[in-house]
This record gives sequence, structure tokens and C-alpha cells, in this order.
Amino acid sequence: MGLQIRNPQPPDEQCEFCGKVLHHEGIVFSNSVFWSPSAERCDCEQAAQKWVEYEAEQERLKLEKEQRERYEAQQTRINKLLGASGIGKRFQQRVFQTFKTNTPARAKAYQIAKDYADNFALHLEDGTGLYIEGTNGTGKTHLAAAIAMQLMTEQRIPCICKTAGDLLMDIKAAFDREGVTEQAVLKVYKDVSLLVVDDLGKEQCTDWSISTLYSILNDRYERMLPTIITTNYNSDDLVRALTPKGYDNLKAVAIVSRLREVSQVLTMAWEDWRQAKR
Repeated sequence: MGLQIRNPQPPDEQCEFCGKVLHHEGIVFSNSVFWSPSAERCDCEQAAQKWVEYEAEQERLKLEKEQRERYEAQQTRINKLLGASGIGKRFQQRVFQTFKTNTPARAKAYQIAKDYADNFALHLEDGTGLYIEGTNGTGKTHLAAAIAMQLMTEQRIPCICKTAGDLLMDIKAAFDREGVTEQAVLKVYKDVSLLVVDDLGKEQCTDWSISTLYSILNDRYERMLPTIITTNYNSDDLVRALTPKGYDNLKAVAIVSRLREVSQVLTMAWEDWRQAKR
């Protein structure tokens, strides 16, 4: 039996740049001929450049698709273990549009936070975080939450925004939930694209809590994943606040040191706007 043609031979094509005739390749398999639907590529300089650009674009689209799939899987895990979005209702109210920039200091803080959100792709690549310190009622939480809200709503980037106390409560709650383990909740905090820890140092610290915080924050430090923290304490006071009574301060020192090492430090110290409204 002779060769069988499994699909019609496509007509020859011409290079759009140099006019060279381009043929379709025929592949023989088990006494059958299969014709390639695409013609051979021309080797002229312009055609070669076109294919280089085409392949670069295909690689970009492939990477974007893989990134979307990773984000979707990450968000699914967050929703399953921490509830929808990982951001509480109070945090969801705090967006850039409602932050008051009525003083030069507030305007500068706003711009630093907005630039961070607008350029998050760079921070995700190099692991740079934000370390927001200052006095009560200056808008630290508002700006930290606004960054997370912009990333989640505009770029679909998974974020978790929790007070340090709520973060620790989520992990403790895993002990009492069927089908949920402490390690699974810890992994969500360690893996999320952006973790925002609000009011660090305000929670009552124990050996378990400082060890848990150290595990999460050190893992993110080692893997160069960005973290934003807010705190009402300066560095020395934060170390003291994080150190459990009767224990050494080594983990607390490591946490503060590493957070500041990989973060832009933003100090917000001015009048409490809540007091000013009274």
C-alpha cells in the first residue's frame, strides 16, 4: 500500500519581508503523510527578528498565565483557611482615596506608600518591605491596608492583612478545627505574596507567640518575600515588647533587625487625628 495523505498539502507561502518561497514540511508516519499547518520560517534578518519578538511575547504570556494560576491557588488556600480575602472588614475600608494628605508629612507618607503599591512587582522580585513606625492615630494602618487593597483589587495579587494578635489567634484556632492544621495556616502566612502585620508589639507575647512570629517572618526573610509591618514602638521598645517575660530577647532582636534590613522605614509621628477631631 502506498503513502496516504492524511491532510491536504497547504500551498507555499512567501516571506513578508524578502519574498522567499516558504514550504510546508511533510512528516511521514506509518505510511501516512502529515503536513505541517505552518510554513517554514524564513532566515532573512527581518523575519528572524520577528520570530525572536514573537517567542519573547509567547514566553511573557506563558509566565503571566503561570503567575495567575499561582495567585489563584494562593487565594483559594487563603479563603479556605482564613476566610474570604484574608483582610477584615475594618481594613477593607482603608483605601488610598480616603487618606487625608492635608499636611506635608501626611502627603509624603501617602506618596511613599502609593509608590510602593504602584511598583510592587519590583518589591516582589527583591523582597523589599515597608516598616511603618510611629505614634498612635497617624494613619499607619490606613496606608498599610491601602497598599494591600490596591494590590488585591487592581492586580489580583493575594495579600493578608491582620493585626499581629489576630494572626496568632488564627493559628491557635487551627488546633480546634477539623481538617485544618497549624502547619497549613502557618504555610499560608509564609507563602502569601504580601503579608501585612498591623500593630506589631501590641499583643501579649509568650514563648509560643514570639517563636511563631519568628518562624513566619524569618521564613519570609529567607525567601525574599515582602512584608509590611506597622508598630507604635521604636526599635528598642519593640524588642522589649516582643520579648516574653523570663526569656532572652534573641528572637525579638532578630525579627526587628531583619524587618528593618529588608524594608524601607517610614516614620509617622505627629498628632493623633482621632484626638484632633474631638
